[in-house]
Amino acid sequence: MITYVIIGCVGALVLLLCLCLAIASFAGENFYQMHEKNNKIQNSRGISTMQYVQAINKTYFENSLKIARCEKYQDHYSQGMVALSNETMYSNSLASFATVSHELGHAKQDQEGDKLKKHLKLRKNGRRLGRLFMPFMLVGAVLGVLYAFSVLEQLAVLISAFSCMGLSLLIFFFALYLKYKEIEIEKEASDFAIEFLSEVLSRSEVDECKEFLDSARLTYWAVLFKTMLGWTMLTKKDKMFR
Repeated sequence: MITYVIIGCVGALVLLLCLCLAIASFAGENFYQMHEKNNKIQNSRGISTMQYVQAINKTYFENSLKIARCEKYQDHYSQGMVALSNETMYSNSLASFATVSHELGHAKQDQEGDKLKKHLKLRKNGRRLGRLFMPFMLVGAVLGVLYAFSVLEQLAVLISAFSCMGLSLLIFFFALYLKYKEIEIEKEASDFAIEFLSEVLSRSEVDECKEFLDSARLTYWAVLFKTMLGWTMLTKKDKMFR
């Protein structure tokens, strides 16, 4: 009976690992395909993304948001400013509407609290800690080897080795935590995006946009899994605090 339980647990872990690797490997391709699909569908209202942004800005933000230009595919929100590329700004495709609505969702997060600011601050601190990950890991490994081969047999050496390895693991888990929290933040921004889109698009168009935003969020899960499983060499590594 115990043997069957162990086999079942191992099998479940293998299936979970395969699922994580599949998401890590194919989420980007799936998002690209969804973008291509929705970029060809024009909204039924016949309005441009710029007109839509201006309407949402007036209704939800009392025209407090600034609108700027950015490079292609670099659309983003930052500190009261929505930056749009020309390809997005003057398009009327569902892909452009979904993209800019998501960034407006971040603007609403910023309007309602400091969740976004806190997360950005944690990421900034994480990048600083990330520089210490490999030094701690290497020092811990070297001290461990020296102790194992009786070069340095002092108890303090063993404690130092475990301490360095432990610190590197804490940094690693902190990176995973931040990436998971980012997924939550992106989901909330997408929920706000659906709220905005429902103001102007039909039900079927909103559903298309939701599917597109879901595929975008899956890429954040892919980043999490790449960071988590990069050491296995089964998937491409991703920077811990990117």
